[in-house]
Amino acid sequence: MLRRPGTAAAAEVGLLDYVQQAELPGFLMPVFASLNRLLKRARSPKDLARWLDVPEGELRGWLSGPAPWARGYDYDHFTIAKRRGGTRTIDAPGDKLKVLQRRVLHRLLGPLPARPEATGFVRGRSIVDNARPHVGQGVVVNFDLADFFPSITANRVEAAWRALGWDAEAATILTRICTLDGRLPQGAPTSPALSNLVCRRLDARLGALARSLRGQYTRYADDLTFSFPGLGRNRRRRPGPPRSGPARRRPRGPSRRVLATVRDIVMAEGFAIQWKKRVRIQRAHQRQTATGLVINRKVNLPRATRRLIRAMQHRRRLGRLDDAGRRRLRGLEALAAMVDRQRAAPGR
Repeated sequence: MLRRPGTAAAAEVGLLDYVQQAELPGFLMPVFASLNRLLKRARSPKDLARWLDVPEGELRGWLSGPAPWARGYDYDHFTIAKRRGGTRTIDAPGDKLKVLQRRVLHRLLGPLPARPEATGFVRGRSIVDNARPHVGQGVVVNFDLADFFPSITANRVEAAWRALGWDAEAATILTRICTLDGRLPQGAPTSPALSNLVCRRLDARLGALARSLRGQYTRYADDLTFSFPGLGRNRRRRPGPPRSGPARRRPRGPSRRVLATVRDIVMAEGFAIQWKKRVRIQRAHQRQTATGLVINRKVNLPRATRRLIRAMQHRRRLGRLDDAGRRRLRGLEALAAMVDRQRAAPGR
């Protein structure tokens, strides 16, 4: 009899090769291997109905029958302003669809282990966890992925469900529940977790690239951050006696090669780098940031943000801060408290 996902959901849902990528302790692998042998049978829509507490006939309606919107599974579409200009389209599921998507999230996706490089949309991880590995490095490089959620197509989502052990019909049902117009909708509760699932191989490859150069790599949603002790001209050179003979050309550092390799890996995994936003290469003498936090010596809010908080607190003491300003200040104070708390927390 099938059990719903709990603490052992990763073992019940994931295949052995998926679990091997989770970097779990070695002594657990025989346990997962045994479970994998027991779960070789791909799970069907009947199994899915039990996991989600939804009638099988209702789930099979996603395979054939009336359009989802005709059965009450619809979306609301609206736009919001981006912080740096432009607009973003949000596809928010209606109440009936949102309930179903949240069951998929909590019972099937939530318990799955995330790769250590993924820090966004993961319980217990934050922008501080994304920034901390890059503190004090010689050079920090930031990339942004273009059209992150729309780049994750229904075919890629279905392949991820199949890799987790669902048969063709069940994977198709889950894919149609979680996608809109052949892509991940920005606004569905399942989209963030599915994006991390689809990006597992991207994170593994980019993490391996960084480690090969003694560096670090993290990803927060569509924000990729690399850091290295030194790249190219930032690399320290040991002083020595002057060389005799003709001058030798200084060997080119690996900077360009690293950037090209990152681009090639990102493209091979079905994404593209946002070249309109400049790829940011920040060396030790410059202000280095990751997910909006300064990381030169420690994880901290930018100086401008800290000054803004102090100025708004002063205005509040003088009674010159309106309601909107008070709400904004409470949010900034909560952000500053989170950064301070997590920076000081042992083991983080």
